[in-house]
Amino acid sequence: MPTKTVSYQEVVDVVMTLPVDRLASVYDFARFVRAQALDAGRPTDIFGETEDQIRSDTEQWDQEFAASREQLRLMAREAAAEYRAGRTTPMAFTEEGRLAR
Repeated sequence: MPTKTVSYQEVVDVVMTLPVDRLASVYDFARFVRAQALDAGRPTDIFGETEDQIRSDTEQWDQEFAASREQLRLMAREAAAEYRAGRTTPMAFTEEGRLAR
């Protein structure tokens, strides 16, 4: 993903337009960003995967979907037919957000 180069002055100009009560949030976020400096090979997502691992995983999923495209279409048609025939029920969840049985 391309990143825009931003100058120190542009950041200062934006901060100068903020209400005083928002400055603590900007300061906290800047400290957070500084602590999260990206290193090559360092995990970059919430699951601890690097960009290379994410890219590899995405390529594998793309290959799997391409290999089973007709089977997925058949499953989708069957599910749609069951829905139209009224043989499906809505999913229900518990208060904790778990799937109810």
